[in-house]
Amino acid sequence: MIRLLSEENYYFIESKNSPPDPHEEDEIGEHYADLIDTVASLDDARTIPALVGAMTTGGMAQRGVLKYGDMALEPVLAQLKNPDALVRASALAMSIALLGRHTDVASKTRIRELIRSSLTDPRPVVRTRAVKEIDCLDNRQDFVPMLEQIAKTDPWKLPGKADDGGDGDEFYPVRFDARRVLRDIQDNTGCNAPSVSGPKG
Repeated sequence: MIRLLSEENYYFIESKNSPPDPHEEDEIGEHYADLIDTVASLDDARTIPALVGAMTTGGMAQRGVLKYGDMALEPVLAQLKNPDALVRASALAMSIALLGRHTDVASKTRIRELIRSSLTDPRPVVRTRAVKEIDCLDNRQDFVPMLEQIAKTDPWKLPGKADDGGDGDEFYPVRFDARRVLRDIQDNTGCNAPSVSGPKG
């Protein structure tokens, strides 16, 4: 089952080749979800690499990784170098969730280092995730200068107009998220990040 999930991960996460028949895609998607559920329910550390490979699917895969705690940390951290941006974004969230279970200074420092590094990632999905993770940090005010810079300069642009009017008649999603976190910090409002689990450093 573990080997089968690893093979399915390659098909769905790495190759991203869609089946030619949409009905076949639905059936395979259900099979993949059932397979993740089965492997995640096992109490066997050998499942960690396969579950890490499926963590972009969220839900059961992420909970399966989290239950192994520190044993899963290094395999998750390794995915921060994955060429797939969505995998890197998921790895960032999972790494923070795993490290956030600790209260020591070293873990809190590592969380902040991971976020700082991800804020300069070339892909916007990773930068967005990093910005959102800041919202749940204990010392999120330390990131105010970086957030202010991102709110002015992040280059990713989409069609449309920002709801808060901060981009004029344009829409820069990462800038928008940075402004939202800055408002949360200024207003001392709660965490809004879609975090995986646990407190942050």
